Amino acid sequence: MSSSRRRSCSVVGFLPIQRAARNTRMKRTLALAITTVSLLLTAPSEGRGYERSEAEEAALHDWPMGHGVVDTIRRRGLLKVGMSLFEPWVMCGANGELIGYEVDVARQLADDIGVRIQFVRTDWYYIVPALIEEEFDLVVSGMGITPARGLLVNFTIPYSEFGTAVVANRSRTVGLAAPDDFDSADVVFGARAGTVPAQAVAEHFRKATLRTFDSDADLLGALLAGEVHAAAVDQVKASRWLGANADALRRPFDELFNRVPEAIALRKGDADAANFLNGWIAHHRTSGWLAERRAHWFDTRDWNDEVAVDPATVAHCEASFEANPY
Repeated sequence: MSSSRRRSCSVVGFLPIQRAARNTRMKRTLALAITTVSLLLTAPSEGRGYERSEAEEAALHDWPMGHGVVDTIRRRGLLKVGMSLFEPWVMCGANGELIGYEVDVARQLADDIGVRIQFVRTDWYYIVPALIEEEFDLVVSGMGITPARGLLVNFTIPYSEFGTAVVANRSRTVGLAAPDDFDSADVVFGARAGTVPAQAVAEHFRKATLRTFDSDADLLGALLAGEVHAAAVDQVKASRWLGANADALRRPFDELFNRVPEAIALRKGDADAANFLNGWIAHHRTSGWLAERRAHWFDTRDWNDEVAVDPATVAHCEASFEANPY
């Protein structure tokens, strides 16, 4: 038999073996997929407090992983979330831990992935650069979707929304009642640096002067002291400030500016992670869990006793967000 004939027979003889091996791998992968999906579909929908069975744990850990951020999180066994202080999204708890709407969202996400969580406290001004530089995996911190941010990072589908309200110092704004009255060179606005409210002032009150602040406490202090005529803040914060300082502050008009959807931010180029996170949001939005958590943190003050009030605790917590990673 010629050498070419032998080579041909060898190749032909190898092909059925190769196909059989490939079919076996496909069957194993399919069986694993069916097992994983059936386990996940029969598991309780609420992730927190749910302990997976040994079979489910085995299926999840044996499932082949890729190279996206969710796969990295699973290999590490830890979800790193970038956060910055914004009441009631993220706040300092009386016990020194973080509390708030986004804290609940991030904890639930980690529970559903089956990993521990680490909150990476970051100054809001640096939170997008820190995400890009892989200081953490995701931003879960009430971040609004804007075109400018969309050039730098990707966003999931929205899971919340907020608008910007104007809160004015009563004694400094006598006679000012409409948006046009505040769009004046004689008016000084205050807003948190690098936020949607700051952008709203720049867009809708172009004649006014804008002063930016690094914390809510500094902004509120300047507003109460009359250092600024008005402050641009989200409508939830506006309601809280008015409730606590009704004699000094007022809402000159009800109009909201720059309604913005909120979403989870992630690094570009990771379609698998975006797909998983979008599905996660859709699931918890449909189940009502996201709405229930938002109602708890935004529509009630049931959590008021959980917030840090001790000056030393508050100062230490706030300082932990001020570190500049660059």
